[in-house]
Amino acid sequence: MKSGCLFLLCFLTLFKVSFSQTTFTVISNNGLNLRETPDRNGRVLAAAPLGAKVIVFTKQKGGYGKVEYDPPARRDTIGQLFSTRYNSRQAGHAGYWWKARYGEKTGYMFSGFLADSALLHNSSQKELNNHFRLRTTEGNAGATNNPEFDPNWHWYGVFQQPDSQFAVKKVNLRYAVKDFTGEDGVYNFYSRAIIIQTEPPESPVFIVGTRTVWKERSGIEGFWQLNDPQAQYIRNVPNTGEFDPVFMKKHGIEVVREKIQVEGRWPMERWDWHILGEGGRRQRMAPLNVENNYEASLSYLVWAGDLDGDGETDYLLSAMGEMGYYVLYLSTQTGNGAVAKPAAVLWTWYTC
Repeated sequence: MKSGCLFLLCFLTLFKVSFSQTTFTVISNNGLNLRETPDRNGRVLAAAPLGAKVIVFTKQKGGYGKVEYDPPARRDTIGQLFSTRYNSRQAGHAGYWWKARYGEKTGYMFSGFLADSALLHNSSQKELNNHFRLRTTEGNAGATNNPEFDPNWHWYGVFQQPDSQFAVKKVNLRYAVKDFTGEDGVYNFYSRAIIIQTEPPESPVFIVGTRTVWKERSGIEGFWQLNDPQAQYIRNVPNTGEFDPVFMKKHGIEVVREKIQVEGRWPMERWDWHILGEGGRRQRMAPLNVENNYEASLSYLVWAGDLDGDGETDYLLSAMGEMGYYVLYLSTQTGNGAVAKPAAVLWTWYTC
């Protein structure tokens, strides 16, 4: 895993926010205060709860790569943002005080807990179904699109134990908006993004959302790619990415090299992935359909173990390409002789 690229940059579509009088949603679990002045010590006029809709009057102007506000918005840093598995340093939660209206009152709100529809609902990153969700693979924080605030979702984190086994336990989620602009308003790729974290802060391998209650479990035998990045490859053939057939078969997977011909392009090779089941069953793990003709192919095994408690192996895999993704295969979601089925996806952008 190329960690330097994967925090935020690889988990987001490029967003550019432009608004003059736009509806925003409060995404703070504790709600958000509307203050009389653009300051954290300003008198509280009203308290908007999680999910409340507010009207923002502050207008963004300027072109791509720089944010300017009309009227000028005061920049502030309130508390700390979340760290990641690759960067344990806590960063200040920077944002702006926007002029806003909640209910019948007008004042100022901190932008670090306000998200518009472009951040909340990214139509290009569709979910596979309405039963499962896959969230951050970055540790105790990561970027997300399409956050779920419905209380009927149950969230579980997969955690590594000291004995290198794994545990599945229930977690609570919190959200914030990270502002990527500098003091001068300049940003490189995107100006704002929603960040997800467990509450209290923990470092799961990944997070799964379900519509049903799962039993919390521990002592799960499994494999995690970060524990041994070279384990799934042939060690005495460096820099080729050749998968170790013995290791992969141990975890119920077969990977073979396949030649493909795409019309109008040179012949290419890719790895063809299969799940192996009892009785000689062999199921191809077909790449997911990616919109806008972007290309992505399965690249490596991230995690393997019995996630849903049915005694069968489940898989988290990474696909890399122009637009990549993580895909979770669950053995309980089978039918028509399948060994496992894609249950949830976490899309990434311009996988590095």
